[in-house]
Amino acid sequence: MDEKLVRQQISELLEGGFAPNVILLREFSYDKCAVILNGLHFSAWILLGHIKARQEALLQFMKDPGNNPNVWPDAHWPENHQPKSRKEWENAIAEYEKELKEVKAIIDNPETPIFKVQQNGKTISWAAMTILHHTGYHIGQLKTIGRQLGIW
Repeated sequence: MDEKLVRQQISELLEGGFAPNVILLREFSYDKCAVILNGLHFSAWILLGHIKARQEALLQFMKDPGNNPNVWPDAHWPENHQPKSRKEWENAIAEYEKELKEVKAIIDNPETPIFKVQQNGKTISWAAMTILHHTGYHIGQLKTIGRQLGIW
C-alpha cells in the first residue's frame, strides 16, 4: 500500500474533489442562506452548522484520539435557521475552512499514525473519511437547495 498516495487522495477529497466545498459555500448567497424549501427541515445555514459540528467533533478526535473517544455524538442541528448577519455567515464559512485545513494538515503529516486503531476501535483515517463522506452528503443537499433557489 502506498500510504503517501492514500494521504494525498484523502486530503484532496476532504476539499470536495471536483467541486471544492469552501468555494460552494462562498458562492451560496447570504440573502438565501436562511430559506427553508417546502418539504425540508433545514436551510443552508442549518446545514453549515451541522457540517461544522460534525467536523469539529471528528477533528478533536484526530488531534487527541485518546481523550476524545466519542467521535459521533448526537447530531447537532442549529435551532436558528438564519445567521444574525452576513458577517456571521462569512465567519462560519471561515471557521469551517480553518478546521478543514487542520484536518488536512493532520492527514498530510507523515508522522500521524492514520491507520493506528484507537481505544474506541476507530482510526484517524476513518475520522477523515467520515468527515469527507458526511460533508459531501450535506454539501450535495446544499447544492440542490442552491439550484432550487437560482444560485447556480
